[in-house]
Amino acid sequence: MRNNKGFTLVELIATIVVLAIVAGIGTYSITSIIRKSKEENYELLKNNIRSAAETFYQECKYSNNDSISCTSYDSGYKISLGNLVTYGYLKGNTKIKEDGEDKGKYTIENPLNNQSIANCEIIIKYENGKVTVTNNSGNNCPNF
Repeated sequence: MRNNKGFTLVELIATIVVLAIVAGIGTYSITSIIRKSKEENYELLKNNIRSAAETFYQECKYSNNDSISCTSYDSGYKISLGNLVTYGYLKGNTKIKEDGEDKGKYTIENPLNNQSIANCEIIIKYENGKVTVTNNSGNNCPNF
């Protein structure tokens, strides 16, 4: 008498195919959740930048705060996002890891691609009854 304990090759292949399909669906779901989370984080960052820029504008326009540098630009003010972080108007979202005097301080990165946007410049103006923020820099910088 023969003892037929085990699986056939067809059963093993069918199981592997089912597991591969489940893994593919899981991977797609996880990557879309991560992408959506990054996009939402990016929108929140843009809102935080707008709020910080508005506060900066008000202080430049109506305050004699000597600890900040208000650079006038076309009936408004120009500032980099890194300086908004440095002056405390905006909280950075990434700690600087490289050795140097800034190690451990915060900088600001684009959550969509994790690249620094500290050098991005924005223009802050008062137009049509509200403070407006526009991008004055390159591709990686947020558009408002």
